[in-house]
Amino acid sequence: MTERSLIAGVCLGLGLSLTACRRPSPTPESPSMTWVSIPATDARVRYVGRTYRSDTSIVFSHPGVTVRARFWGDAVRMRLDDAGLGGDVGTNHFDVVVDGAAPRLLAVHPGQGSYLLASGLPVGLHTVELFKRTESLVGASTLLALEVHGELREPPPRHTGLKLEFVGDSITCGYGTDVTFVPETASSKVPGFTAKHQNPRRGHGWLTAQALGAEATFVCYSGHGVYRNLDLSTSGLIPAIYERAVPDHPPAWDFSHASPDVIVLNAGTNDTFAGAGTAAFLPDEAAFKAAYRSFLERLRALHPRAHIVCTLGSMTDGFKRKEQQGVVTSVHVGDWISQLVAERQRLGDARVHRHMMAMQNPFADGVGEDWHPSAATHQKMAESLSRFIQDVVRP
Repeated sequence: MTERSLIAGVCLGLGLSLTACRRPSPTPESPSMTWVSIPATDARVRYVGRTYRSDTSIVFSHPGVTVRARFWGDAVRMRLDDAGLGGDVGTNHFDVVVDGAAPRLLAVHPGQGSYLLASGLPVGLHTVELFKRTESLVGASTLLALEVHGELREPPPRHTGLKLEFVGDSITCGYGTDVTFVPETASSKVPGFTAKHQNPRRGHGWLTAQALGAEATFVCYSGHGVYRNLDLSTSGLIPAIYERAVPDHPPAWDFSHASPDVIVLNAGTNDTFAGAGTAAFLPDEAAFKAAYRSFLERLRALHPRAHIVCTLGSMTDGFKRKEQQGVVTSVHVGDWISQLVAERQRLGDARVHRHMMAMQNPFADGVGEDWHPSAATHQKMAESLSRFIQDVVRP
């Protein structure tokens, strides 16, 4: 009897066809290798950060929003509809991380597109992570679907440890952190904002979370303040942005999601810097305090058990002076914040804290774009903040 006849006989003896014997059916460990499209709202696609659902899509805009999925196969891509306008300022950028490897920078184009996230992987179980580097002013992104060459699996487990939420402005967003300039004088010009150089992974928030083994989320917007924005407008102030899933989009954020353990509020820089060349050069103490006080009350109502760390920096400590006809007038936003924290503590709120952030040293550590803190300065900020959370807050 030939070998082929022997195999056929064995198959027949088991009540199986020769074809079935040669081609075993796909198993959970070895799925059929075809492209499968999974809507962004599938429960096996996991999100960290603020998002909202639109039909079968997921919309987000804040920096640091992360999409995670796990699949069996050898390739994965995504379909995205992006609201960015393109160019140096309006192009959204993402970090793509596969199986924990070093991030790969991905720039997306306006409108709908398909993007290959990984290919040529060894057939097996893989994890893909998409991390939004750019902030809301660049544009919102809408994830339409993930497409895997293989099969989507259950997602990686959720983070169960310390959760930190960072609320603020461009400093919190990681504005200009991927480049460093060393100015010659305090009036030296440095390049302005470019989307590709915004990187919250090099910002103090992300670095603080890494030092503490925590999960970080961000609610921040460049140029925005507590009671007035850098351009003196009052729309889209930080307290209003906090209420929304995506700034300038109607859906409110669903605060039934798990509250953060610690909220770091770094706001007041734009309130301080606003008004150059105008009669409103100095911030108004009563207006600032009323807005900041109201925001602290709102944060406490939303998050009864969270620790709230109020800080300011490191582009300013809040001091500003004006000289007119020989008369010098000065204000100190940082002192106002300290007074408001003390006020909350006198009312019995022991979970509100004041952290003093050192000002940046541009000539030693350089600066990022538009004189924002450099990566070296953010590292120092993170070291100070993480020590404060460990030693004083102790969540």
